[in-house]
Amino acid sequence: MANPQDSTTAGSGHAQHPLTRHVVIAAHRTPAWTELAHGLLADGIEYAWIAPGTTPEEIPSQLPPPPTVVIVDLTSDASRGLAIVTECRQSAPAVPLVVVAANPSIDFTRRMRLAGVFYLALDPVTADEVRTILGNAFDCLARARPGTSTCRAKRRILIVDDDADYVASLTALLESRGYSVASARSGKEGLEKVRAETPDLIVLDVMMEYDSSGYEVNQAVKFTASFEGFRHVPIIMVSSIPLDPPTRFQMAGDVDMITPNRYMTKPIDIPRFLATVRALLGESEPVPA
Repeated sequence: MANPQDSTTAGSGHAQHPLTRHVVIAAHRTPAWTELAHGLLADGIEYAWIAPGTTPEEIPSQLPPPPTVVIVDLTSDASRGLAIVTECRQSAPAVPLVVVAANPSIDFTRRMRLAGVFYLALDPVTADEVRTILGNAFDCLARARPGTSTCRAKRRILIVDDDADYVASLTALLESRGYSVASARSGKEGLEKVRAETPDLIVLDVMMEYDSSGYEVNQAVKFTASFEGFRHVPIIMVSSIPLDPPTRFQMAGDVDMITPNRYMTKPIDIPRFLATVRALLGESEPVPA
């Protein structure tokens, strides 16, 4: 974290540099977790424990410089762990979250995926599994950074919408704010662009090649195994449909699978839209849903 001695205990005294990989652990220091943490050093990864007295609200602002991954163990204190997950997803959405839980239900698994958790591991998690999960997470972060320059890369936003005029105006708006923008004209092309562009955020229409295209893109990115490395990418669904998915399909059991991080209607409220983009990218305070 920014000042490890204030809220965490660092795992190594090595000098850090911009490419140092960091893992922040929210777990009780049991022998098993201590052994896993020490194993990180052997892989060249710096680690820090979240101190018991640190509030969930304090954690996002104190995370080490990227690339950083947060591991949250829910088996010892589920209430505090879930509060940390919620706070990190809202205030540091670009940081991959690995959650460890014992016997999670299908409903809980869906909730974690919907929240943008990078990986849900079953307790007890092994050292080899942690190594694989972190490798995938750091690879995902590396793909989102096209170079190793210390200069901050532009955040990349993917617009998936079949209205050419709307895409052009939204692209101009976002580029004027310093973002790099890519676009796709259909849900199918959008999923291809997610892999090709590794966006930091997706702006998604609903009705494209068919009426449910956007819902299917949201479900694919957030829930399917083939997009596991992109589950943490926030999605803003923007549509002319006045009702968000939970309201429109309130009787459907799987509505959470098509529910984005934020839902907005066209024409967009530009100040609120930009504030939402900044919040989901961790560039400002969260905006109420």
